[in-house]
Amino acid sequence: MAREDLHFKLRIPEDLKRRIAAASRASERSMTAEILARLEASFVAAISPAEAPDAELADILADIERLKLKLIRLKRS
Repeated sequence: MAREDLHFKLRIPEDLKRRIAAASRASERSMTAEILARLEASFVAAISPAEAPDAELADILADIERLKLKLIRLKRS
């Protein structure tokens, strides 16, 4: 994260924080990087085909994020 990036305070439930921490360890990222990756993926997944210069790429990126989450859950069990 660059120094010029904004700081943002956010209240989240303890359970969600634990899940983010576990996911960040599984993906070998910081919690901040994990949260940013998931937020970015949610926006990519929300883009309509008319808005996306390459809708197929947006679909592929969303699929990758879903597969990452599935892999994290499988590693936990």
